[in-house]
Amino acid sequence: MEKTKGFYDFGISYQNDKVALIKILKESYELGYRTVAIEQVFDHSKKDASKRSSDTFPAPIELSFLDEFRDKLKILNRLTIVYSDVGVAHAMTNSLNLRKYHLVAGLPKSDAALTHCCTVFNGDIISFDPDTKLLVNRKAYQMAVKRGLCFEVKYVPAIVNSSQRKEMIRIAHNYHARGKSRNIIFSSGATNEFELRGPYDVANLALIFGLTEEQGKGAVLNTCRVLFLKAESRRLGKTVMFVKQLGPTVLSSTSEDSESEDDDGEDAGRLDDNDKDMESDDVTDEQPHKKKKLS
Repeated sequence: MEKTKGFYDFGISYQNDKVALIKILKESYELGYRTVAIEQVFDHSKKDASKRSSDTFPAPIELSFLDEFRDKLKILNRLTIVYSDVGVAHAMTNSLNLRKYHLVAGLPKSDAALTHCCTVFNGDIISFDPDTKLLVNRKAYQMAVKRGLCFEVKYVPAIVNSSQRKEMIRIAHNYHARGKSRNIIFSSGATNEFELRGPYDVANLALIFGLTEEQGKGAVLNTCRVLFLKAESRRLGKTVMFVKQLGPTVLSSTSEDSESEDDDGEDAGRLDDNDKDMESDDVTDEQPHKKKKLS
């Protein structure tokens, strides 16, 4: 299984300009992030039905040009599926490329797609577009939390656009009203290095988005870690694990204690037998004297 460290940013947008992407990752490392996800976006609603391919979803991008961050950052592949038709479930079931991604997110474009994303979607993250203005209901939110899905809040759109900032705050407060802001993660969605913010600054956004201080810290640390473990279980499925002993074998003292208890029991049994023999000798000694008195 992959190993990760905090802090986490699961929403760095993929750039065709490799130099720009390298600058974003350098800035992420300097700010304190240690695990990041490169986000690819696939719009299933714009899929051309006339074109037949072996797999509906694209394969993950090759990240070999980021080898310089091998000892600094843990870089994951993420696919965000934009869809409005619930028929995406059939394509996800038959896709082999989808299993190659570390994280899979759903971005619904309709109320039916939002309900499907919370109840049936076989992914890890539920994202949203501020322009769609969709609000989740209480039942769907609780179902998503029960299934282990996380709701994503990206802070870069709130920095860049004032109208999107209002919409994001409205959606975030809807999460608080429907499910007390459980399973919320913060990500950047950055397209350049100047849009990034440090993890502690991002955690402080919890007060604006209706989260508690503890939930704000978890949105960039603990909740992301739990999300990654859940995503690994989805991606790997049923696996065989081998446990290898690394240190020397240490024998417990239970066997010695049991042996000592057995020895004590035998000694006690011998003492009891000796006491019984002595009592029997005393009885035999007393009997002749009694006979003399009677005579």
